[in-house]
Amino acid sequence: MAFAVRSTSSISMAKSFAKSSNARLSVVSRASEQEPATPALSTSESAPQKVVSTSAPEEVVSTSGYTKPTPPPAPFAATLGDVMNFGGAAPEITNGRLAMVGFVAALGAELSSGESVLRQIGDEPTLINITFLLFIAASLIPMFQNKKAEAFGPFTPNAELLNGRAAMIGFAALLAFEATNGAAMF
Repeated sequence: MAFAVRSTSSISMAKSFAKSSNARLSVVSRASEQEPATPALSTSESAPQKVVSTSAPEEVVSTSGYTKPTPPPAPFAATLGDVMNFGGAAPEITNGRLAMVGFVAALGAELSSGESVLRQIGDEPTLINITFLLFIAASLIPMFQNKKAEAFGPFTPNAELLNGRAAMIGFAALLAFEATNGAAMF
């Protein structure tokens, strides 16, 4: 025996009735209807309805066999603290991308001009800083939008992290080598 209860104020009345008559109580609410002024009991089921049983109030069951899926939680906007915290992905991904760009650019410019990395930075600081800011912005914007990194052929998020780590080590080694020798590597 199931009763359709349209008002939340009449739930307690229906529960007491179900306990007194040893009947199973089902509370039914329709999302498209507004709450009526007076409580109404009905046994008709003309539209898919959400039913909450007394045995498990969180359980969503339907008397017509239709289970209405619960909507996903609303996406939240990530803050700078969420993205840049110690366990967040932004610091490693951003530093890895900058290290990859910096390592390739430093080696390319060193091979073509024979200047050390520090000399190259001193020659064009504005262009290097603008490039870094663009890469930082391009890395952080998808993170603020809570977008997941997707694989594109051999370019996977794990491969990017591994290449970024290798570039960070390579760039640090290049700087250490040039600092100890006092000249460009190539």
